[in-house]
Amino acid sequence: MIAGTTAAVVSSATQPDVVVVDTSNAPGTVVYALPPNCPKVIRSNVTYFSCNNVWYRPQYLSSGVSYVIVTAP
Repeated sequence: MIAGTTAAVVSSATQPDVVVVDTSNAPGTVVYALPPNCPKVIRSNVTYFSCNNVWYRPQYLSSGVSYVIVTAP
């Protein structure tokens, strides 16, 4: 029965329960939700969102929308 217990512990250790979000605001960082009240800004036909001096560009994937932090346009 010890082998079965060990396998269960190893299996659960490879799948984290907590997802850490990078809050460094570094360009290239991907986030999956914008902060509240983040206005849409269109510059040169490109859509951005600007929140607290951090600029986000939406990217559309088959799994949904995510946002890439970019330098101010």
